This record gives sequence, structure tokens and C-alpha cells, in this order.
Amino acid sequence: MVRTMIGVDSTGAGCVKIMKNDADNPRTTPDSQRSKFLYNSKFTIQASVADMEKCNDYSGSGYYYYPAGSSAGNYQRCKGAGDGHATWLYKNAAFPDLRYNVPLFDWKQKKGGGSNRYNQMMVHWNDSGKYYQGRGGYYEVGNARQGFWLKDFDGSVSQYGSFPYGTWAKVTVNDDIDSFNKFQSRDKRLVVWNLPGDSTAVDEAPALAPNGKKTVKITPSVMKIAKPGYDVDIATAAQLAFDSTRIPVKVIKAADIALPSGVSFYETGIALPDMVALDVHLYTGSTIMYPTNPNNLDFGAEYWFDGSRIYFDATQSMRARFMLYLEDNSAPTSGSYKVWQQFNDGTQDVVQFLRPGSANPPSWADIIIDTRWPAVQILAEGYFAVNSGNDVITDVPFDGAGMFPMVKYITMHGPGSISDVGSWANAYKLPYVKRLKYTYDFDQSHAGESTYCELTANNARFHTFRGNVGDYYQDDSLDWQTSGAYPPIGIRYYILGIPA
Repeated sequence: MVRTMIGVDSTGAGCVKIMKNDADNPRTTPDSQRSKFLYNSKFTIQASVADMEKCNDYSGSGYYYYPAGSSAGNYQRCKGAGDGHATWLYKNAAFPDLRYNVPLFDWKQKKGGGSNRYNQMMVHWNDSGKYYQGRGGYYEVGNARQGFWLKDFDGSVSQYGSFPYGTWAKVTVNDDIDSFNKFQSRDKRLVVWNLPGDSTAVDEAPALAPNGKKTVKITPSVMKIAKPGYDVDIATAAQLAFDSTRIPVKVIKAADIALPSGVSFYETGIALPDMVALDVHLYTGSTIMYPTNPNNLDFGAEYWFDGSRIYFDATQSMRARFMLYLEDNSAPTSGSYKVWQQFNDGTQDVVQFLRPGSANPPSWADIIIDTRWPAVQILAEGYFAVNSGNDVITDVPFDGAGMFPMVKYITMHGPGSISDVGSWANAYKLPYVKRLKYTYDFDQSHAGESTYCELTANNARFHTFRGNVGDYYQDDSLDWQTSGAYPPIGIRYYILGIPA
């Protein structure tokens, strides 16, 4: 049985700790040895997901507002059609558990035509049609075609209205023309983390010195753990480690595997539900490059889920490092199952913490903690301004000893607009590499929007290209021209990790 402690540790703090190795004592192992803990309620930042939305519906024409009876002035969600496309809009109010104006977020994009393959990590050639005999254009990662989080949005049509914060997605109504509307099919997953995606500080209360306050409450009707020094009965969201409404991000599978060229699969051993999300780094060599290898334009892999397997279709031999998250936001089941249980799943002993009053057996949504699935830890986080220059490097060192790290980040941009969507004061975007096809007499291979991160066991090195052009092309007069970029002005990053 994995060693689990519910009580007071050697520092006098009331807490819940679960160890990776039975040889380690949860009471005396220093909290600084992060790689030894599957769960530790004393960690200052406890990552959680505010929502995971399945976005795959559109029918008819016109505009639809949710909840029912709302309008352009007070909706939470909106979808509307025009010119063969539809636009979905989500205000922050659509995510009732969200604690930040601008969150860390992700759009997971499927191919069109009813495909179950996610393809937003692929590289795509983009040609706007303004070039002489194709002499221009750029290669970019599918993330570039996904919607942004916006500040102070004002819609281009009155039906969109305006809102202080929210996100949008432009999708193809006719889903079978993916080749002409790359990365814009109407089948997506929107993952919204309860972590800030801008320069806002993380809203998490620091652990206090032991002061005699009750921090753990586990009864047949309550499952709640506060951070050290806070009264669990009155603790705010920032003071809680986790409870039945603030469930830690569970990694139900993680691995770093070799992918051959073409189709291969990884067996998880778990019948995978629909609401899972895969964060994956595809790379070659010993250094991870996210969101893609910036030096190889024929690079990437589609992935999909089938039964208990994760399938990959890679353009060439590469490696895939991934974490597979589960987020089930369905309603709790009803029953009288125990809040805490132990069992053997046939291969290992398991400890589970459950929502109070769960059914037997519990649903995915009922599981708060499961010792087979470690909680995501935040090894480093922060924000930095992006300085102007071609390939400006920003290093973020971190302590990754004994950990399995991955990186997530959001790029912040200034005012902008899209003619058939609207305008905004700031945009927050998924990162992507944008490489120019032509650099004739022009020493800038990356466009100004392009960013990537080199990740090693103890350092994240960010590359930015603010000040570079958006495109370089030859017009019909055979003159070489440049077009402007929409470069990032800042980056919000997180180094996530679980024990290796």
C-alpha cells in the first residue's frame, strides 16, 4: 500500500501527503524533495482545471445565445454563422469556477470531416494568395489558427456584443473541407486552467506556520483540506489545497516514447473517457522544443484516442513526451460510498479520496485523488516582457531533480482586430512557430509572432523574434515586400512536473 499520511507531520503542520515510494516516510520527508510526493497539501500552488469544454456542435443559421433567454448583451456563450464559417464566443462567466480574468488555456483541435485525430501540433504551409508565383508565405504550427483569450472585446457585428474578458473560436460549418480551412474544424476541446495566463500573480495563499487551526476535514459528508495554518471550515479557495469542488489536475498517464514514422500507439491500460486532454511535446535529440522543432518544416504528429490506446501518426521518427489529463465536470453521482477507500486494482494497491456520497462504483467525476495518478506540480512559473530582437533568449532555470517536466505558456499581444470577428485591447494566444519560406537578402527566418522553448531537465530557454516582419514576399511587379507581424509583448509560463 502506498504510504499515505492524514495528520500532523514533523513540522507540526496538519496535512495530507502521499508518497511515490513506500520507503519514504511522509511524516519526516522534507517538502523540498518534491519528487517524492504524489500529493502534498502543503505545496503553495495546487493546479486545477476550471473547465474542459467539448466544442463540436453547430446547426442551422443565425445566432444562438446561452443560457436560454439571453441576448447579445448578457450571454455567456454565443455561436453564429456567416460565409461558410461560424464563430463561437465564450465570456468568462461561462466558466463559473474560473478565478482569473485571463487564464492559462488550450484549444485542442481535431481534423475536419468527422475525424477523431487531433492535429493542432502539425506544421502547415500558409499562402495568402498575394504572391508572385508563390514566392512568399510561411510555415506555422496549427496553434496559430486557434482562438485567443481577449481583453476588452468589441464585436464586428452587433450580435457578438462586447465583453471585458473571454475567448472565441472561428470554425468551419461544413466540416469536410479541412484541407481548405486548416485547423478550423468544429470539433475542439477547450481546456481552461485555474491559473493566470497574463502577468497577474497566482492567487494562492502561502502556507503558514503551524498555529493549531484545523486544516483537514474528512467526514461522510465533507472532504476538504486547507493549506497549513488556515481553518478548513472557513478557508477561501486560495487557502484550500483541495476539496470536492477544487479537484487537483490528475495525470492518468505520462511517458516519453519513441515514435516511428507513420502510425504507432501507446497502451495506457485504461479505458479512456471522452473528456481527456493530451499535452504533448514532439522532438528529436535530447532537448525538447515546444511547440515544435523550429528547424524542421516537415515535423509533427497527429494523435487520437481509441479504447485504451493513444495513437500517433508521425511525419518522421521523433520522440513524444506527454501528460494525459482527466477532467470530468459532470454532476456528482448519488449514493453512500465512503469518502476514503483502499483496494487493489489487480496490479497495485490504491488509495482513493472521493466526493462525499458517491455511488458504488464511483464515476470519474467523483475521484478527487487516486494514488495511481499523481497531481501536477508547478516547478516554476512567472511572466516576462518580450524584448525586441531577432532570436532573443530568456532562460528560466528550475529545480527538476527527480521530476518529469513539461512546459506550457501563453503569449501576450497588444491591441488588434480581425475584420469579421472584432477588436480588442489585448490578446493572449497559444504559442506557435512561424517560419518564413523566403529569406532572400533578408536574414530573418522567423516571423515576429514566432516563439518556441527549449526544455531540459533544469532549464527552459525561450526564443522570441519581436521586431521581425510577418512575411517576406515578391509581388506581381517582382518587387520584394514585407508585411507586418503581430508579435508578443510578454510571455506567461509554467513548468509542470510529476515525479519521474
